[in-house]
Amino acid sequence: MNLKRGLIGFFILCFLLSGIGLGLLVLDDQNDLSSRAATGITGSKRSALLDAQELPSNLVWSGESFKLPVQVSFDQSLWLAPTIGDPIFLEPQSLVSIRLVKGVVDPIPLTKILGDNFLLNTIIADPKSYLPGWETKTYLFSLFNQEVVVDVWSNNLGVSLIAVMPSETERPLVRDFAKGILPLSQVKGISTPDDSARLAAEVRPSVVMILNNFCAKLKYTEASGSNLVGKAYPFCLAQAGSGFFVSQNGYLATNGHVVTNLPETTLTYAVMSGSLDNLLADFFQVYLNAQTGQLVERALVEQKVKAAHESKEAVFQMAGLVAELYKKKFLTLEENVSKYFVQLGNTPIQLSKTGVNLGPDIVAASFVDADYLPYSDTTGFSSSDVALLKVEGTGFPALPLGSLDEISVGSDILVVGYPGIAMGSQSVLLDTSANAEPTFTRGVVSAFKQAKGDKKSLIQTDASINHGNSGGPAVSSKGHVIGIATYGLTADEGTGNYNFLRDIADLKALMLKNKVTADMGQTYATWKSGLDYYFLSYLKPAKADFEKVKALYSKHPTVNKYLAETTAKIGTPDDKTPRFTRSQRKLYMNLAGGFMAFSVLAIVILSISNFIDSKRSRSGPVLPPPSLPPAQPIQTF
Repeated sequence: MNLKRGLIGFFILCFLLSGIGLGLLVLDDQNDLSSRAATGITGSKRSALLDAQELPSNLVWSGESFKLPVQVSFDQSLWLAPTIGDPIFLEPQSLVSIRLVKGVVDPIPLTKILGDNFLLNTIIADPKSYLPGWETKTYLFSLFNQEVVVDVWSNNLGVSLIAVMPSETERPLVRDFAKGILPLSQVKGISTPDDSARLAAEVRPSVVMILNNFCAKLKYTEASGSNLVGKAYPFCLAQAGSGFFVSQNGYLATNGHVVTNLPETTLTYAVMSGSLDNLLADFFQVYLNAQTGQLVERALVEQKVKAAHESKEAVFQMAGLVAELYKKKFLTLEENVSKYFVQLGNTPIQLSKTGVNLGPDIVAASFVDADYLPYSDTTGFSSSDVALLKVEGTGFPALPLGSLDEISVGSDILVVGYPGIAMGSQSVLLDTSANAEPTFTRGVVSAFKQAKGDKKSLIQTDASINHGNSGGPAVSSKGHVIGIATYGLTADEGTGNYNFLRDIADLKALMLKNKVTADMGQTYATWKSGLDYYFLSYLKPAKADFEKVKALYSKHPTVNKYLAETTAKIGTPDDKTPRFTRSQRKLYMNLAGGFMAFSVLAIVILSISNFIDSKRSRSGPVLPPPSLPPAQPIQTF
C-alpha cells in the first residue's frame, strides 16, 4: 500500500510538472509571432534588407488605404481592427468604438458621421486634455433614448478620433489607444500586414523578363508586277515583356501580344526599327523611275528613306505603305521563326548581332499556347490576350493565383514587371544592369469594367503600366495574382493613370485547356516561410529556410542577399530567435499533454487499487474456517 501511495505521489508530481511545462510552452507559443506571421495578423519588425526599428508587441494598422496620414499601434487582445469599410476600431467587452477621420470634426459633421440615431447632442464640458498633445471635446448623445458619451480627440496629426462609449468610465481605454497613434513619418521600419516592401520581396523571384526574338523574310510576289519579284528582305525584331511562374515545373504566364507576332504589327515595327529600309529604298526607286521616266540614283533614295525616320508621321506613312503592299499580296512574309528567352536571375539579357547572351540564369523557353487576336475597332476583343511558355527544369517559385472575389474597388494592388522606360539599354540615365531589376508600382483597383466585344472582365487601376510591363502580375495584398498587366490608356484631357489588367480567370482557362496545374511548389513556400521569420527578426530559422531555397533554386535572384545578412547578424542583438521553433514547441506540447494524460490515468488506477486495499484493512483479517477434528471410528459394543 505504501508503494502505491508513493507511485500516486510520483505521478501527481509528474502531472504538475508537465502542466507547468505545458503552460510555459503555450505562453511561449502565444508570444511567438511566427505562428501568426503567415496569416497576415502581425506586422513586420523589419524592412526588406534594411535595419529597422523593432515593432512593439502590439499590432500596427496603417491608415494609408483610408487616406489617413497615421499608423496605429494597438493591443489586439482588446481591439478589433478595421477590415473593409470604415476605419473603426471596436472594444467588444466595453462596447467602445473609435473612428478615425481626416481633419477637424465639428458638431455638424459629427452628427452626419454618427447618423440619424444620435440625437440631441450637447457639450458636457469645456475642452480638456486627457493626453499631452490632444484636446478632447465631450458630447452627450441620445441613442434610441439611451444616453451615450462621445469624445472627439484632435491634435496636429491631421486626424481626429471619435470615441463612442457607454459612459466616461471607459475613457482610459480611449486614452491608451490614442497613445499608439503616430504620423507615418515617425514610424520607420514598421510595416503593416500588407506592406508593399514585404510583398515585393515575396513576389520578386517569381517575375521574369521575356525576350521574343522574331526573324522572317519579306518577298515581292509576281502580283507586284515589278522587276523586284522574288527579292527577299530578311529582318529580325526583338520585343521584351514580363511574365511570372504559375507552376514549379517551369510554366510561365504572360500576354499573348508579348509572344505572338502578327503580320500587321510585325511590319510596322520592322519599318520603325529601320529593318526594312532596303525594301523601301527599292520600292521608292522603282516608283520614282516610273513616275519621272528617268533613272533615280539609289543613294538619293536611301538618303530620303533615312531622313524620313526623323519624323514619326513619315515613319507611320511608310509603315502603312508596306502594310498595304502586304494586304494586296504584293509582299509575302516567309520563314517566320520566334525564339523565346527568359531572364531568371540578375544577369541582364543582352541582344547583339551574334544572338542572345545565354547563361545559367538566361534560358530558352518554348511556346505552349496563346489566346490572342488583335483588337478590332468595330467588334472589339475576341480573345483574352494571355499566353503560356515553358522552360526546362523544376523547383521554380510559382506565384499563387487568386480571383476577383478577393479584391474590390479601392483594394491595394502591386504591379510587377520590366517597363522599357526603366531599362538601361537605351537610357541616358540608367546603366544596363537596370535591365535585371523589375519595377514595382503600387495602386488601387479603380473600377471593374467589361471588355468591348467578348465582355470579359477587365480591372482598371491607377498603378503605372508601361511598354514592357505587359504580361507581369498584379498582386493583391494577400500575395495572390489577380490580374495581368495588359493595357494602358491616356486620357484625352487632364492627367492620370488609366490602365487595365486582364482577369486572372482568363489565364486559368488557358491553363485548364493545356492541362497545366497551378503548383506553387516547395521553393515559393520555403521562401515565404523564410521571409516570415526574417521580418520578425527570427534569423536562425530564416537562415535555415534561405539555405533550403538556395538548394532548391540556384538561380534565385535575391536569396544570397538575405542569406548573407542573416548569417552576419545571428547571435547579435538583432537576432530575436525564440528558444524553440514552432515544430519543436508543438512536439514538446504534445509530449507534455500526453504525459499529463498518462499521469492522470495512472493516478486514477492506483487510487482505485489503493481504495480497495484500504477497505479490506478496515474490515479485519479474514480467518480461514476452523478445521474439523479427524473422524473417530465408530465402536460397537
